Amino acid sequence: MRYLKLLGQLILNIFNPAISIFSRVECSTVSSKAKIYRGVKLDNSKIGDYTYVGPYAKIVYANIGKFCSIAAKSFIGLPTHPISLISSSPIFISPVNATGFKWTSVSVEFEEYKQVNIGNDVWIGANAMILGGITIGDGAIIGAGAVVTKDIPPYAIVGGIPARIIRYRFPNDVINALLSSQWWNLSENILKSNIKVFQSNDFINHIDGLFNT
Repeated sequence: MRYLKLLGQLILNIFNPAISIFSRVECSTVSSKAKIYRGVKLDNSKIGDYTYVGPYAKIVYANIGKFCSIAAKSFIGLPTHPISLISSSPIFISPVNATGFKWTSVSVEFEEYKQVNIGNDVWIGANAMILGGITIGDGAIIGAGAVVTKDIPPYAIVGGIPARIIRYRFPNDVINALLSSQWWNLSENILKSNIKVFQSNDFINHIDGLFNT
């Protein structure tokens, strides 16, 4: 049954130009305007318009917005293990588990995967890891190799293990204006007609009424 499911998904991938046929996408929704590169594993997730996922990234149980840049070998939605029981091994709580052995016919209720929510225009560097249950705000930047264990506010730049805020991309008034504009929800035609706004740092000087709609 699993092989039939994988075959069906492969066929769907072939007809979706956004998805490399050398990736594995299951139970997920990928915008036709997104880009999924080879080696990506995507499970129970949603990818928004103009977001790309670099080679060999793994994403599980995540909602990812528009215009996000996700670099190679990043891992989003790390599963967890039971730490309040005698053992943290899944062999004791699930008949189907990573060990490959079935020691129990009863599944103990345990939330292995927690939903990850990633906003719009988020840049996630190579080899970054994001734990399950995390929310990352619009415009945030996650440094390469960072391990994110807590929610990240909009437009924060974070790095390290565990990830900590280094600074914010813009002053508060600019951040608030960008969040209020929700430019990522504007039509493609409007964004293209304002392309020069995205090509210059000068936008900060006329943040009010930024986009010609």
